[in-house]
Amino acid sequence: MKRLVTAIVLLAVIVAISCFSLHVVERDLGEISRFALELREETPSSELETKSKELLRLWNEKEELLVIFLRHDILDELTARIAELPSLARNGDYGLFYSGVDSILARLEDLLDAAQPSYRNLL
Repeated sequence: MKRLVTAIVLLAVIVAISCFSLHVVERDLGEISRFALELREETPSSELETKSKELLRLWNEKEELLVIFLRHDILDELTARIAELPSLARNGDYGLFYSGVDSILARLEDLLDAAQPSYRNLL
């Protein structure tokens, strides 16, 4: 009987941790995606550099918790892409800036899809 109770408690703990990690990943990546989408819809202006620095600050803040749940190589790639944005905005390379934001949005969408439990992800 003790083994059954222990097994049920462990199963409940595993499910709770999985639900928590899914919630954190969806919340943080969703927030970053929304901010990046706002940045994508922004017209070229002097505020673009400031807003891209804000995106970098938000990313660095959220990445501290995301490293627990996601692969580090993907997070490093996103960090490098997001870190390029302020200098692209400062130099007026708006084409490269917006294509960088688009690639960041696509990568974030891929991460969100991979985090969702689905038949495609489980198989």
